[in-house]
Order: sequence, then C-alpha cells, then structure tokens
Amino acid sequence: MEHKKELDELHKKSLDKIDEYLKTKKNLSEEHHEKLNEAKNKWQASWLELKQFLMYLETLEI
Repeated sequence: MEHKKELDELHKKSLDKIDEYLKTKKNLSEEHHEKLNEAKNKWQASWLELKQFLMYLETLEI
C-alpha cells in the first residue's frame, strides 16, 4: 500500500512541474499548446491504467 502512495505523490509532483513549465511558456503557438495538453491527457490516462493494473495485481495478492 505504501508504494501506491509514493507513486501517487510522484505523479502529483510531476503534473505540478508540467503545469509550472506550461505557465512559463506563454509564447507557444496554439498547435504546440494543444500537443502539450494532448500529451498531458495521455499521461493521465496511462496513469489511470497503471493504477487499475496495480489494483488488479493487489486482488491477486501478487
């Protein structure tokens, strides 16, 4: 259970750093901004899939 908390904290810190970085890049074109948001959304979707997989493994008690 502790490892899930550590992964959640790492994920949150990473997203915070991405948001901070995006705030500093105000002169990005609309296309670049959309690509960065798309990548962030893909990251979050992948994160949710990883968490679901970890919960599945936990139910199998591996």
